[in-house]
Amino acid sequence: MKLYVIRHGEVDINKKGLLNGRNNTHLTTTGINQAKQASELLKNIKIDIIICSPLKRTIETTEIININHIPVIYDNRILERDTKSMMYQSFKQVNLNYFYNLENKILYKDCEGFKSIMMRITDFIEDIQKQYKEKSVLVVTHGDICKAIYCYFNHISDVSKIIQFQQDNGAIAQYEI
Repeated sequence: MKLYVIRHGEVDINKKGLLNGRNNTHLTTTGINQAKQASELLKNIKIDIIICSPLKRTIETTEIININHIPVIYDNRILERDTKSMMYQSFKQVNLNYFYNLENKILYKDCEGFKSIMMRITDFIEDIQKQYKEKSVLVVTHGDICKAIYCYFNHISDVSKIIQFQQDNGAIAQYEI
């Protein structure tokens, strides 16, 4: 089984260096162009199913890259981190060692911790392994979900290594299952 993971195209909040969350923002012009470039890379790859986060920015990215009209399924397990009261705060103000610590289910009173994200992603990957054996799956999702998927496949739990990994907007990662 092949798993392709793409991070949605850029949105204003990414450009401003702010924490995003479960809001419904649109892609910027740059984000649209990033999705178009990803579409060019994906057009000759056989993909059987697309699994997409149900937020506007991932849906817009999916609409741009899905030139072969592949069936799309929406899955809440690959939604962005639920940042709640931290949404729109400057990323520079965040203690990354705490933000990505795998012992934290909840942060700063109400923000979802990385441990919770890893639990969602573990469940998600185990399900797609069962449902889509010998298929190629494209996942359209968000930055912290891309980070969690990377950690899952590379068996990373060290916070400093989690922090180091960054999948850019519109970038595609590939994993073999």
